[in-house]
Amino acid sequence: MKLWLEKRHLDLKVNWKLSRNQTTFKENFIVHLETPRGHFLSEIAPNIRYGETVEGIEKQFAAFLNSVDLNLIDSDLTLTGFLNTSDLFHSLRFGLESAFLSDIANKKSLSLSQYLGLPKPVKVATSFSMPITSIGEIKDYLAPLGRFQSLKIKVDAESGEEMLKEIKKHTSVKLRVDANEGWKDLDQFLKFEESLKGMNIELIEQPFPSSMVNEYKELKKKTSHVLLADESIEDVGNFSELSEQFHAINIKLMKTGSLIGACELLNQAHQHHMKAMIGCMIETSIGISYGMLFGGLVEYVDLDGFLLIKDEPFRLVDETEGILSLN
Repeated sequence: MKLWLEKRHLDLKVNWKLSRNQTTFKENFIVHLETPRGHFLSEIAPNIRYGETVEGIEKQFAAFLNSVDLNLIDSDLTLTGFLNTSDLFHSLRFGLESAFLSDIANKKSLSLSQYLGLPKPVKVATSFSMPITSIGEIKDYLAPLGRFQSLKIKVDAESGEEMLKEIKKHTSVKLRVDANEGWKDLDQFLKFEESLKGMNIELIEQPFPSSMVNEYKELKKKTSHVLLADESIEDVGNFSELSEQFHAINIKLMKTGSLIGACELLNQAHQHHMKAMIGCMIETSIGISYGMLFGGLVEYVDLDGFLLIKDEPFRLVDETEGILSLN
């Protein structure tokens, strides 16, 4: 049994600008697991929001290899035991777990979805994302995106209102407003929300930092929009608290760190009468293919990360007219 990482430099089609940072490329890792049953791939997409770095991934992976006998990993129980004894970044944990679970499922002559107790993956409509963009570039950015049923718009407190007013001139599709914790004041955000009247707003995602719990509780009482938690939930969540702040959660495998954990988060969300989105980081179609396992189980799908990569190398997922399917 062999396990190794392949670092991939991924140039992006656009300058990916959020409220907290911007970049024109990503550096991800492809996980390679070679066993007697085959060669299994997964992905690691480190996110600086959670303190994850390329160097940190490499260091933690080396420590994991030195501490674990890979040949002892023969079930999800032993796998979870090894992963839980290591202090791993969530994206690294996901990359390792998903590769090994693929092998374990194969050993039982099951698909990964069957092994996890999930239905067979289905074709799903995804939103497509727009980074924070200058007003003069919005029309051209939107021009080729008419095939998508919804757009996810990255905004900040400085330019969000102006961006959305310009976007309204060029499209009438549903808009998912993603603030990435860009607001620090409740009253200021409520004024911004007033400017959204007359727009086709499907939801608003994480307007404040996750620490602003009281502001979220107050906003939920006042807003007419669906509030979606992203940075406020990672691998675990206090759903009694979350349900007082939000209407829905965004499950991203790279921040959840586990397919098994994602199943549990989805179950808990629905038990607390909350909706769910399956989301992603900027990932190749390897990472997105794992997200597709949940596409038919959630109310919102945002799996466009691979579409933002210039010359995406693996082509495991197809997008046609805004609809995703596994190749």
